[in-house]
Amino acid sequence: GIDPYDQDKAESSVSFGSIFIYKRFVSADQTYHIPVAEYTARPDFANDFYEQCRRLLEYYNAKALYENQNPGLKKYFETKFCTHLLHTQPNIIKSISPNSNVNRQYGIHMTTPIKSELEIMTRDWLKTELTDGVMQLTKILSIPLLKELIAYDGNRNTDRVIAIMLCILQDTEMHRIKVKEKIEIKRESFFDRKLFIN
Repeated sequence: GIDPYDQDKAESSVSFGSIFIYKRFVSADQTYHIPVAEYTARPDFANDFYEQCRRLLEYYNAKALYENQNPGLKKYFETKFCTHLLHTQPNIIKSISPNSNVNRQYGIHMTTPIKSELEIMTRDWLKTELTDGVMQLTKILSIPLLKELIAYDGNRNTDRVIAIMLCILQDTEMHRIKVKEKIEIKRESFFDRKLFIN
């Protein structure tokens, strides 16, 4: 989840860019459904923030859902030929805000109904009881995120909270996707290709 900004560093702005990498379920014997990486900052140039996001996504083999009010992040990813790292607008948005005319290819536009629904989803996620009897919120290792969650009132500028909300929304969206058919693709080994055979 990414809460970006478009303007280069401004002395009057208290807004930061924030990205969280969220690990989904892999197997029961591993950690899952937790944020595993964070970058929150406001470098002198917005492009520097976008590049750090791009590198994190590449490193973790992840895709991002981002708040798309400002076009800067998408434009930067287009110049780097990596829009494949951005999630398209989730289908769940249409059920949350059926009268919305906003239809952008990537990310979401944070309207009041969407934000209200995300607040509920995040609350429920934080209070989810895990198998060992403790709540999900105890697995968050980012102290600044915990402080922002405590301070969150819907009006304050809480960039980390928005970023984690986007992770939870995308996780919910992906949970709704059902596999209709699995097709196994047989690929030859790189070194078995004719190029390497005598």
